[in-house]
Amino acid sequence: MMELPADRIDLDRRILLRVLLLAAVFLAVIAFVNATTLNTDAMRAGRVLDTRIPWIREYSSVMVIVALVPLVALWERRFPIAMQGLPRALVAHAVGSIVFSALHVAGMVLLRKIAFASLLGQAYDFFDEPLTDLAYEYRKDVLTYSTILLMLTLVRGIEFNRRRSRQDGNGEAVRLMLKSGGRTILLDAHAMEWARAAANYVEVHARGSTHLVRISLTALEAQLKGAGVDAVRVHRSWIVNREKIVEIVPLGDGDVRIRTSEGSQIRGSRRYRHLLDTGER
Repeated sequence: MMELPADRIDLDRRILLRVLLLAAVFLAVIAFVNATTLNTDAMRAGRVLDTRIPWIREYSSVMVIVALVPLVALWERRFPIAMQGLPRALVAHAVGSIVFSALHVAGMVLLRKIAFASLLGQAYDFFDEPLTDLAYEYRKDVLTYSTILLMLTLVRGIEFNRRRSRQDGNGEAVRLMLKSGGRTILLDAHAMEWARAAANYVEVHARGSTHLVRISLTALEAQLKGAGVDAVRVHRSWIVNREKIVEIVPLGDGDVRIRTSEGSQIRGSRRYRHLLDTGER
């Protein structure tokens, strides 16, 4: 896999750090409430309970979940939640939630076994009824996975909007005026995902919709550059908004396959591959 542009790597890093912090604080607060509640309930009921056990149980789970956030972020970047390619993304994240739950349970049980043996001097048993226990944990983990996924999607959207506002200078969207038949389409320049030449027209894709407009690809590229959009020619007939690129995969013949944040798959020509490598426009 080819390296992404440095600014995109920095953006992904900022998104991950923000979500890690949010998840850690959110989960730590919930664990604190749960642990204190369990101890309080045991005391009121007159049950004998080592007060350390609820804390070990709750925070062993938190530690593993936070450690898994980077893996969820990688999977979210590979299968972003967007209207285009949504069924594929949902299937991918259904599988991801199962893997997430399996890793969470395995890590959590391991930490608890270590803590129980070293701090309490006793063994920890988790699987009283394996199928029931795993099903119970998965019901909780799928909610946790979905929450992390939602955080990543929201923070990514916020970061893209912030970057776009900085590029616009005054925070207002720069709009393109494009002719389509007898209509004039006003399109947010930074929302453009890709454009493809189609005879005397150009197909412009943005926010899940494709518009057939009367313009040349070269003229559109010039308009995009003037609007401050980091548009890159990846093929004689294709332009892609570099901000929307999430993956570049080399193919055997020297071409590349480009995947965008909205799930589009575009084939880039080896003739233009150096533009992706160097960041030229």
